[in-house]
Amino acid sequence: MFDPSLKTYAVSLHLPHDVSSIITSAVSSIADATGNHHIIENKIPPHITIGAFHASPAEEAKLLQLVEEFARNQKPGIVHFTEIENFKGKVLFLKPEKDDFLSILNAELHSILLLLFEKAENGFYLPEIWFPHTSLATRLNPNQFEKAKEIASQITLPLTAEIHEIGFYQCSPFLELKKIRLGGVG
Repeated sequence: MFDPSLKTYAVSLHLPHDVSSIITSAVSSIADATGNHHIIENKIPPHITIGAFHASPAEEAKLLQLVEEFARNQKPGIVHFTEIENFKGKVLFLKPEKDDFLSILNAELHSILLLLFEKAENGFYLPEIWFPHTSLATRLNPNQFEKAKEIASQITLPLTAEIHEIGFYQCSPFLELKKIRLGGVG
């Protein structure tokens, strides 16, 4: 059972400005067409979450330190978004290829952090069940879903993103706590 004194933290790939702009434009168009502004109202930037963990507020600094050490030991890489997919007609997202770059980041992050911190988000980010994605719209009803799908189909795929940073976020409410360069550069 979840301990309400714990906070949920996410570690996510930060997308470069050019790709982020394309995705943000689609998110805005979907929100305008559907009236579903969840992503915009919560100021959630385009990203790919590679792990989610529970920690007490007193453990936040230790968690961040481990994430920074993890980032310093990773090399930048490339993500290829190849499809538009959905989760049960309620979430519409861009799906990247789950290649070695993504799989290794996800596995290595968990091999470090699960030693000290509890998995969050029902374990959906654990390496064996992780499904990388970048949300375009969430909490859609059937009518909104169809409109969102139509708008999302206008995104030119494949879409390639060079990844140089990860973000460390607090969830619910969403708050970016720090951006960290991969490989310790910058």
